[in-house]
Amino acid sequence: MTRQIGPPVYLLWIIAGVAFISIGTLAIFEWTFGLAAFILAGILAYVGYRIFFRPALIELSILRKGEPASAVILEAWETGKSKGDFPKIGLKLEVRPPEMVPYQVEMFHKVNPSERRIFREGRVITVKIDSKNPKKIAILPKAS
Repeated sequence: MTRQIGPPVYLLWIIAGVAFISIGTLAIFEWTFGLAAFILAGILAYVGYRIFFRPALIELSILRKGEPASAVILEAWETGKSKGDFPKIGLKLEVRPPEMVPYQVEMFHKVNPSERRIFREGRVITVKIDSKNPKKIAILPKAS
């Protein structure tokens, strides 16, 4: 997990949602405009939640409550997508929990370009596993 420099991307969603709710509140007596603004704000808030907040909350939950394990990077590739200056890479990992049989997981991870060298094939990294769904993992900030 890397730190983002500058304001977070989801800040735009928050500002837009507040703007739409404000417009809807001001125009509440004009039913068609107020209702349209309220519905648009609801849709915008839902999309923003699903894209930005939900994945972050799931990852934070795994980092807090997950079980520690190690993982070997079997394959790493560039996805061609990025968020700001942080490229998103694909990883195929062999997760090795302490008291379970090793298994493979594919995931996408946003990395700082200076830390890209950490995520190369054969490298062992530290992860945390969701106890309810072992296919959901979070990479700890420090790689070993």
